[in-house]
Amino acid sequence: MEERKKTANTILIVVVLTFLAKFIGFFREALLGSRIGANMASDAYIMAFYTTISNFISIGTAITIAAIPIIVERLTLKGKEEAFALSNQLLNMICLFALTFISISYFYAEKIMSFLAKGFEEEKLILTINLAKIMLPALLCICITYVFVSLLQSLGIFTITSFISVPANIIAIGFLLLYAERYGVQGLAYVTLVGWILQFVIQIPFLRKAGFRYKLSFNFKDELIKRFFKIIVPITAVASVNQINMLLDEMQASNLHHGKVSALYYAGMLYLSIASIMVYGISAVMFPKFAEKAVKMEKRQYGLFVTSIIKLLIFVLLPMTIGIGLLSKPLIRLIFERGVFDREAAVTTGIALALYAFGMIGYAIQDVINKAFYALQDIKIPVKFSVLMMGLNFLLNVVLSRFYDVAGIAFATTSATTLGAIGLMIAFKGKVGTFGGRRLLKSLIKVVFACLFMAVSVILTGMLMDTYFTGVSLSNKIMRVGIPSFVGILVYAVVTLRMKIEEAEYVFNNFIYPVISKIKRKSLI
Repeated sequence: MEERKKTANTILIVVVLTFLAKFIGFFREALLGSRIGANMASDAYIMAFYTTISNFISIGTAITIAAIPIIVERLTLKGKEEAFALSNQLLNMICLFALTFISISYFYAEKIMSFLAKGFEEEKLILTINLAKIMLPALLCICITYVFVSLLQSLGIFTITSFISVPANIIAIGFLLLYAERYGVQGLAYVTLVGWILQFVIQIPFLRKAGFRYKLSFNFKDELIKRFFKIIVPITAVASVNQINMLLDEMQASNLHHGKVSALYYAGMLYLSIASIMVYGISAVMFPKFAEKAVKMEKRQYGLFVTSIIKLLIFVLLPMTIGIGLLSKPLIRLIFERGVFDREAAVTTGIALALYAFGMIGYAIQDVINKAFYALQDIKIPVKFSVLMMGLNFLLNVVLSRFYDVAGIAFATTSATTLGAIGLMIAFKGKVGTFGGRRLLKSLIKVVFACLFMAVSVILTGMLMDTYFTGVSLSNKIMRVGIPSFVGILVYAVVTLRMKIEEAEYVFNNFIYPVISKIKRKSLI
């Protein structure tokens, strides 16, 4: 029980820090929308961003998934110094590959972008190519950043790794406030690159404090290094699914009118940011435990352990999904609608956000079950389902965008993500023998029932807000989102506690009740 509470506290800290980092990121994206808007220039920047940095981040995620187990193994068996030596070797070899890839991509940038953004006219395409070339070196920075993240998390240091994006976002915010009109999207591309340099620089003091020192060394014969490079490509393919699906969405939207690429970007960014706050907080802390439990537990016990994580994610994310769906339009108006981001852009983006949001639980389940497979040293199944999801998303994009425009593209991605998650759960049950299906279904029914009460309260409160807060001022927009959200959270908390849902009782007894008791004691004093 003490270990469970310690793990829960670590998850809570990571979630809070991730939330703060994402909140600053939301402010940056809100400024991006108001300063750059949804137009030709923003479409060019966003397409360049997706084809470079967004997909490179998937490589970074794959590095952490592949590197953490081998660093932990070396740390456990041979100590810190050997783990640091291994990390240096990984860092040097990954950077060598990154530099090679950057050089090739820079040389073929025009051909690559002409294929990916084939719907762009000449002026828009040229701008996209130039922006992509500026941001290409970020791959090197991303590789360094995530090797550092892997080492710090292997040492049990999660705080700084949850907060590394903050300096980059602050610089981007400063640029958008002061220099966006003067330097435009080209200046923003340079600022984006500088931001990624800061993301690895900010970790250096923490690594030095832990005893790490950089050394230029290579050892291609190390068995753990060989294992890393054997699995990094398939893991990258799996980690890239969501980013590639978003890229497929942008490619399809490039055939539509100006602003459609931007609308999908803003909606997708917001959806993934909200989802990743909880998913990252839970999966980052639990991934090392998956590896431990996979060794110590029988397969059926391991399956039930993973089910408990899925139950927690459903308890948290289902009400968030419904809430975002119901409040998508006022939420987009609050975050983005100002400056050159007009009402029409807000409506289009709001529709896309609502439809993306319904893929949130599928996104979370994929992340957890993929890592559960990795802990069992099974990479083939996650890769197969990743390829199937990307293929399904592509086909649905082509069909649905013809009839439903941006809404069809967003719904295609949600459908592919959800079906992929269901397929992964079935495959995982086949792997471990059980997945606690009855317990999961019983918990799901209870959570859905509680969400219905929450949805009614949000709708009724929203209707009331529409009556009293009809203006376009920032305070009115905040009230239109904030009050229904607060009422919905309160109703959901009360209903889940009354229904004795395990996750609700655990959160209340371990986090909320101790705070209430402390406040009462202080008031009596």
